[in-house]
Amino acid sequence: MRIDRTNLVIYIANIVFLIVGITVLLVLQRSFIRDRDASIESIKGMFSRERVLKGREDIGIKFSQIESIVKINRRNIFVRDLYVSKIIANVGEHLVHPFAYAALHHDWRTRLEHFRREPLIENRTVYGYLYIDLDERPITTVRVATAGLAVLLVVVLVFLMSRLRTQEKVITKTTVELEEKRQEMIRLERLALAGQLTANIFHDIKKPVLNIKHELADLARQMRGIPNGNAQIEGIQRHVDLFFAILRDLNIERFVRVGNREKEYVDVNDMLDRAFQLVKYERGGTEIQKLYAPALPPVLAHPYKMIQVFSNIILNAFQAMEGKGKLTLRTMLTDTDIRIEIADTGPGISPDHLQNIFTPFFTTRSQHDGAGLGLYISKNIVDELQGEITVESSENVGTCFTIAIPVPAEAPAMRESPATASSVPPKTDGTA
Repeated sequence: MRIDRTNLVIYIANIVFLIVGITVLLVLQRSFIRDRDASIESIKGMFSRERVLKGREDIGIKFSQIESIVKINRRNIFVRDLYVSKIIANVGEHLVHPFAYAALHHDWRTRLEHFRREPLIENRTVYGYLYIDLDERPITTVRVATAGLAVLLVVVLVFLMSRLRTQEKVITKTTVELEEKRQEMIRLERLALAGQLTANIFHDIKKPVLNIKHELADLARQMRGIPNGNAQIEGIQRHVDLFFAILRDLNIERFVRVGNREKEYVDVNDMLDRAFQLVKYERGGTEIQKLYAPALPPVLAHPYKMIQVFSNIILNAFQAMEGKGKLTLRTMLTDTDIRIEIADTGPGISPDHLQNIFTPFFTTRSQHDGAGLGLYISKNIVDELQGEITVESSENVGTCFTIAIPVPAEAPAMRESPATASSVPPKTDGTA
């Protein structure tokens, strides 16, 4: 059972109520104790030696006054009964009220052991004792109520701590599960992209392989009557070289390998170029413009993750423009960060969809064309770099993604490459 905000407020309100109640009862208990002690002192003051008990040598006692004082003080809420004794010379302590109690009970001291015994003192001389049968019920009631509220407070606190502990475990478990799901989504997206890449790689390399087949057939026919077949052999070699060049440029093995490698300092311009090479099979007739700032400071990151961010966005742009339009790749350096802009002249994104593009599983394409995880994963990777990814889009105008990565405080120097501001013409042979 999880604790929602309403239940938490109720728990806290109950705790505050119990604490206030215990505080009030403790104050009331102290007040009762003060009143009881004050009552005892008041009763003791009524038994004046001269007016009531007189001196030790004087055996005369004013019994009527003692009886009157006892009757008055029996109305006190803290007093059940009063017994009075007097110290008489050569006799010792003698019970004088009730008058006949000592005669009826020779063990009257034992019988009064549970009474509160207060000395009656005047001029530093004890001339008698006051035995008070105290009524502790008011104080006991308050003490029991205080103890009950204290126990209830402990129970509520233990219950609340138990719920909070349970909720903490649930939150921890949920956090771990979400992280596992996120890693799984990244892996699935990577596998999906790798599968997509594989299909298009085979599409691209089918042409040189078919050419090799045809060249071999031609060579076999021509070599029957021609002693020199160097031209055909050279043609075969060119196509073989092209085959390995495509595999080398795509560098797919490095992209798919997702081991826990350490971060390294990478060149943003180089990562952007590699990402472009990775997904250029979707380029079609799109014009490419590269505007790279020279000598950018290196960024500490996982290379394959940066390639994944750039390739996701570039691939989306190619698919949106459907082989037409213009893609601009731009890098620049500000005082605080490195900015990468990937802009296309595609149909743009509607305002309703623009606010959801980084939401997992959100996609405007069919289910078979994408899982809606690419931009979500890209944003998580940029967040890991403590950067920021934003997007601006207008319908029928185009879309521009801007990625800002903080400039590292200290980084090794990178080899300076000249700034480029070039327009790459669209491919015409299916291999550029």
